[in-house]
Amino acid sequence: MTITIDTTRCIGCGMCAYAVPGVFRIVGAYSTVAAQPEKSQFSRVRDAANGCPVNAIGLRRD
Repeated sequence: MTITIDTTRCIGCGMCAYAVPGVFRIVGAYSTVAAQPEKSQFSRVRDAANGCPVNAIGLRRD
């Protein structure tokens, strides 16, 4: 799984960083991908993406 953040949409609410802190991090005003997820984190990452209030998190299956 590869994660992308659309910074033109991201509002930096921090929900994703709270949900999966090893994968997402707030830097400045936006969320960033700190590390691509391990397989054991896929479910939480999907939940974070689905919960993003502005749909700024993109997921791609590798």
